[in-house]
Amino acid sequence: MLRRLLAVALLALTGCKKEQPAPAAPALAPAEVTLEGAYHAVACGAVTAVFSGNADALKDLTLDGLPPKSFGVEALSFRFADGSQKGFAPSGQLFFSDWRFDVFSPDCQWTALLVDHYGPYHLVKTADLQRYLAGQVRPVVVNARGPEASVLSDGAWRPDGAFEFFASCCGGARVLKATTTGEVSTLFEAPDAPQGLRRVRGGYEVVKPAAR
Repeated sequence: MLRRLLAVALLALTGCKKEQPAPAAPALAPAEVTLEGAYHAVACGAVTAVFSGNADALKDLTLDGLPPKSFGVEALSFRFADGSQKGFAPSGQLFFSDWRFDVFSPDCQWTALLVDHYGPYHLVKTADLQRYLAGQVRPVVVNARGPEASVLSDGAWRPDGAFEFFASCCGGARVLKATTTGEVSTLFEAPDAPQGLRRVRGGYEVVKPAAR
């Protein structure tokens, strides 16, 4: 009798035990990785941005101290989960100072690509990137607005998921913010910034000419 009561109690306890939820999958985020033969590589889930370049190209540059490693980039391609790799072909000309490693949004959902020295940026869902590179998907086109052509630079994703970039023209410079729907707003403007702008803690500042 006692054995039967213990068995019934054990069954009751087992029946009341709540199932533990499955552990959540780790959140995706851009991560630098090492790939043989790559100048630099950044992985976002199943997609990896593979930068080709040459560090020797930086030896003769004198730009406010050491130039960023991205100035040595010469080309960009993307490697996908199926093992394929597709190159990114800008529609215009990109100079050494136009390249940046910050192409993926913080959650890996979007990719930003500068297609010409004067813009625009193309914002593409990372899930659609392979088809975009094949010419099968239209991007969200982001550009500076104004009567004059601006040089676009320093594209970077913000923690809130918006994309930020600099637009320089006619001696001045602006910091612009774009949403992934293509809306563009101004965050900072300097009518006189012949040396450009830079990000600093808490905002932006005009780059001062180097002291002679």
